[in-house]
Amino acid sequence: MSSLSLITSGVAWFAAVAVLAFLFSFHKALSGWIAGIGGAVGSLCTAGAGFTALTSAVTVNGVMPFTGHTLQITPLNAIWLITLGLCGLFVSLFNIDWHRHPQVKANGLLINLLMAAAVCAVVASNLGTMVVMAEIMALCAVFLTGGSKEGKLWFALGRLGTLLLAIACWLVWQRYGTLDLGLLDQRAQQLPLGSDIWLLGVIGFGLLAGIIPLHGWVPQAHANASAPAAALFSTVVMKIGLLGILTLSLLGGNAPLWWGVALLVLGMITAFVGGLYALMEHNIQRLLAYHTLENIGIILLGLGAGVTGIALNQPVLIALGLTGGLYHLLNHSLFKSVLFLGAGSIWFRTGHRDIEKLGGIGKRMPVISLAMLVGLMAMAALPPLNGFAGEWVIYQSFFKLGNSGAFVGRLLGPLLAVGLAITGALAVMCMAKVYGVTFLGAPRTKEAENASCAPILMGVSVMALAICCVLGGVAAPWLLPMISTAVPLPLETAHTTVSQPMITLLLVACPLLPFIIMAMFKGNRLPSRSRGAAWVCGYDHEQSMVITAHGFAMPVKEAFAPVLKLRKWLNPVSLVPGWQNAAAAVLFRRLALIELAVLVVIVVSRGA
Repeated sequence: MSSLSLITSGVAWFAAVAVLAFLFSFHKALSGWIAGIGGAVGSLCTAGAGFTALTSAVTVNGVMPFTGHTLQITPLNAIWLITLGLCGLFVSLFNIDWHRHPQVKANGLLINLLMAAAVCAVVASNLGTMVVMAEIMALCAVFLTGGSKEGKLWFALGRLGTLLLAIACWLVWQRYGTLDLGLLDQRAQQLPLGSDIWLLGVIGFGLLAGIIPLHGWVPQAHANASAPAAALFSTVVMKIGLLGILTLSLLGGNAPLWWGVALLVLGMITAFVGGLYALMEHNIQRLLAYHTLENIGIILLGLGAGVTGIALNQPVLIALGLTGGLYHLLNHSLFKSVLFLGAGSIWFRTGHRDIEKLGGIGKRMPVISLAMLVGLMAMAALPPLNGFAGEWVIYQSFFKLGNSGAFVGRLLGPLLAVGLAITGALAVMCMAKVYGVTFLGAPRTKEAENASCAPILMGVSVMALAICCVLGGVAAPWLLPMISTAVPLPLETAHTTVSQPMITLLLVACPLLPFIIMAMFKGNRLPSRSRGAAWVCGYDHEQSMVITAHGFAMPVKEAFAPVLKLRKWLNPVSLVPGWQNAAAAVLFRRLALIELAVLVVIVVSRGA
């Protein structure tokens, strides 16, 4: 099948299943099966369309049935289709067992409608259509946040972003007479896109992507949402915001230097602050939400390096930055899906999201424990996992930037490399904190002590994603050239050629080397090891002696206290009159429902 037929089939599956899941919502288990199986088929079609477009390196144009809007599948947006498809597949399967929990509400309508709108936003060939589809997607997400209070801030910030994007579209129409992205690209080569339009677009899409300081909704929305919804927020919704920023930045191919510098600075701030705030959190979904901000910043660093390369006319910098950013975009979606779904499996069995109330989960949920370890290591960018590969290419772009002729490049290159290294150290600390406090030691509550293995589809989904994380790292030497086909510039090196199998061998061998050395020199002591109670200077062991998440983060909290105080300054909601009123949350939720219904009717009636 062609990529065009696959993508139309995928959207049709999402739309049909959303309606069926709603009709059978009176039977939660049946609705879950319908939504899960249909969503998995739609996701497979989406991923297949993206893979076909990426490998063929051909742009395909067409019209979406039922809605009538034109679409365009390119090697660049194929990366987003693969990302949405792979994550949507395992989230849909996980969601089948998720519906078995008595406290869970049927969410098949919203999740599949969100996926359909996200796919349409990715393949839209019209800027206005992209904004409308992103708005439908965001409104679906508002209802998936878990409550009116959590969705209130997202609704308010989302409508502000939509307003800014609508103004940007109006300015584009006034200057170019079209919103078609193909025509815009041609006309922007003659009349460059104005910085006012670009700024409006970056702020509007930046609110969706959660770029700091536009991130206020991100931790609130993730903290109490269901695990499948939280996974989609990080892997789908926020990635559409990055697509919008990149689309505007590439129009005309003549971006000014300050655009790239601005993206680099925003990316570094988002990565560092997100990683620092994550280390302070104990609610595992809120912690992972801040780590999503960190990785959004890292992706933005790669994309910003590519935009800077366009301004400096350096093809290698363009290829390194965009390839690293796009590959990390895909990889982040995979390992973050592992972590959110793994955290959801733990909540499913224990009812806790606070890691201080867990402990000892590794012995009771071994499959989830192993998968979460892989996901956490990938999040910390440890080789040979996929999180390492994308970040390594981004580091290479910084080294290339540091050797550029522009002074700002020579200044920023080393600073960004050091900043990313510090951010990586924070991620490693957070990995040790989450895994140690959650999975090791003794249980701290009865719920943790009585935990059992996750249901089959949950375990299969999480483990399959963990395997994808391993493959994404080991197969990086083959996958990176494939990703680079989305960048219309070849990445060439002047004098050296490196064997792809040799790189894979080194990636696998380096982490195994310490274990091999230990086995060689201490192997004779392993069979004689004995197990016993922990020695605590002659006293009886108590749970209060075990290190806590709060104690683990305390040294960093003291060192970065001035930075952490910014959390109050970056939260302006206390200045809004009536914001804390419970009626405001109910009002916003009803307004969101009305807007969502109106937009869906408009989109469907256009194709009628």
